[in-house]
Amino acid sequence: MTSKNSFWDSCRENHKRRIWVWIVAVLSQLLAYSGMTMIYLSRIRGAYELGSYRTPAEFQQAMCQAARDALGFSDNIYPIVFVLAAVIGMQGFSYLFDRRKVDMYHSVPVSKNRRFAVVYVNGLFIYLTANLSGLILGMILSAAQKAVNGEVIAEAGLSFVWHFFFFLVFYHMMILAVMLTGNRFVTGALFLMFALYEFVVNDMFEGLKGMFFDTYSVHFLQDEPKFSTLYDCIINIWQIKNAPDAAAAAKIAMPLVAKWIGIAAVLLALGWYAYKKRPSETAGKAVAHRFLEPVLKVAAAIPAAFLVGKIVYDTSYQNETLLVAGMLAGGVILCAAMEVIFDFDIRSLFKHLISSGIALAGIMAIFCIFKWDLFGYDSYIPVQNKVESIAISADGYYDSYWDENQQYIEQNKFESDHMFLTDTAPVLELAELAKHSDPEEMEDGRYVYILYRLKSGLQKDRCIRVDYDDPVTEELLNQIFSTDAYQKGVFPAMTDQNLLEGVTRIQYTNGPAKVMISVEEAGRLKDAWLKDMEQFDFTLVRHNRPCGVMYFAYKNYNQRQFLVYDCFENTISELKRLEAYYPMELDAADIESVTVTCYHNELAEQDNEVDYDMQPRAVAETWDAGYTDYTVSETFYEEEQIAQILPHLYCNWIDAPWSRYRDLDENYSAEVVFKRDTTYPYERDSYYFTYSFYAERVPEFVAEATEYTGESE
Repeated sequence: MTSKNSFWDSCRENHKRRIWVWIVAVLSQLLAYSGMTMIYLSRIRGAYELGSYRTPAEFQQAMCQAARDALGFSDNIYPIVFVLAAVIGMQGFSYLFDRRKVDMYHSVPVSKNRRFAVVYVNGLFIYLTANLSGLILGMILSAAQKAVNGEVIAEAGLSFVWHFFFFLVFYHMMILAVMLTGNRFVTGALFLMFALYEFVVNDMFEGLKGMFFDTYSVHFLQDEPKFSTLYDCIINIWQIKNAPDAAAAAKIAMPLVAKWIGIAAVLLALGWYAYKKRPSETAGKAVAHRFLEPVLKVAAAIPAAFLVGKIVYDTSYQNETLLVAGMLAGGVILCAAMEVIFDFDIRSLFKHLISSGIALAGIMAIFCIFKWDLFGYDSYIPVQNKVESIAISADGYYDSYWDENQQYIEQNKFESDHMFLTDTAPVLELAELAKHSDPEEMEDGRYVYILYRLKSGLQKDRCIRVDYDDPVTEELLNQIFSTDAYQKGVFPAMTDQNLLEGVTRIQYTNGPAKVMISVEEAGRLKDAWLKDMEQFDFTLVRHNRPCGVMYFAYKNYNQRQFLVYDCFENTISELKRLEAYYPMELDAADIESVTVTCYHNELAEQDNEVDYDMQPRAVAETWDAGYTDYTVSETFYEEEQIAQILPHLYCNWIDAPWSRYRDLDENYSAEVVFKRDTTYPYERDSYYFTYSFYAERVPEFVAEATEYTGESE
């Protein structure tokens, strides 16, 4: 027989038992929203009083943006919502932890279904009331300072939905934790395990890949937690907060909300099922069902043991023996600790050794899989007819990247979004070549990142190391670099449909020279550069350094760069027509002096030789004597000598992607000082410019003048 009281009568009765939860929830939300609103708005008002905003319109726009920050997707709200979900979920069903309360509740003629529904609905009502109260108060405070407009209201409404379903996931997660346990401590621990487990397991696998797999890469893809609401927030909240308007924010937020609804539904179903199957006599016990104890022990021990082992591994300078010892020790300790917690008895320390053995076996099995690559991660190269397209990132080049909303994006995202190599044979051959190469024997080993897009829909991210000095590698990279598909994935100027729109400034530079060009010339310069890029390949950029760079600057402070090489005849012709071209080699008549410094690296390296079995010899023997400086500098003023030096210099201010490291002499540097009265358009803010010598091209008289004599320099 059940009570004839209505459902809402039961709800009101339950609310009386949850007064302190009401107080905590409402006060926390009121204080959070009102506090953030007042602080954010007061900052803007203070800045306005100091003259940071030129017009009242700018000030008003800043006030509305501050209100959006406070009432929208604020980082300060998530910890509060997370804690409220845990507190409301645990407190509502906490009677299940006390056998006397369970007996009392079960003696009341109310069905189990209604009791669950009453507590569950009341928890939602508490949160919604508290959150809406805080949001409305914040809106009133913002409106009082005329900091509310349509965007503020829209973003506040969107964030309300976002925060509610964030709450719902962890509310249901806590309910499930309550139904599987019998006391508050274990419930809290299980709740945190549920919330963080995918994080920890993902970190474990990614850490092991990084330790043992040579081809491990996260350049294009990163194995991310699929069902972690916390991870979704951490990764996406920056984009949502910086979206230009609520509509753009909704495009990012709502798909995640849809996923959270599915996760919350599954958690609620599991919690409801566990509630129905929960025996009354489990109140006060650690775990409601005995069969769950070994499952939880094994599930917790494996990632926890890895974390212990990783700490030992990192602090022991990557000692694999200590890694294994740390993992096994961590697994044993955790298994023993969990047995004590399960029985609340120290004598249970080594109880249920079978499940402990399974946990340790699982730890060692995972270690062996990664240590000896039993699944063939490093040897994986897809079959050519199974590959749809490939993106490849060859070490050496970087530019500015942004999306259609003028928001900055990472280079790897640009490459994956724009590069679709369908001629996959050269890349696969390059990967095969790398698999059979020894990195220790490479003259110039560079990392190359590959994204395989398979016809099955799967994507694989790999990193290989190739020798840029190897002729076979050079030929394969030539086949890759010369394709239109590769260039579109590397150079934003090749795919930017708005390249000529919004250009505010064009500049050509060879390092010291800075020449401004009319923005009306943007179209002709772009066409000339694209024409020259038809000859672009790896050999070109490997054996040549740019003679200059063109920059297109835009209203949004972004800029595009266009590398110019000596063989870019069309581009150089246009620059000469505009009287903007200055070659890399300088004219001695424009130079006041050149100061050459020789570092005598061979002497410094010999002096600082280290014996890794003992103390560093130079440090141990010469510490009291002081540091020996082997650098020798000499300044040349005569025009004849300067004229002999300048042809052998390359400006360090010009980046030379993919070029040979050894093309420049690392033992020498030169500081070039221009004459004050020269017409050369060098940047007047700098009084000298740093150059390097090409390798093996240091004039003999310079080498003699900077020779180390052993005397104090």
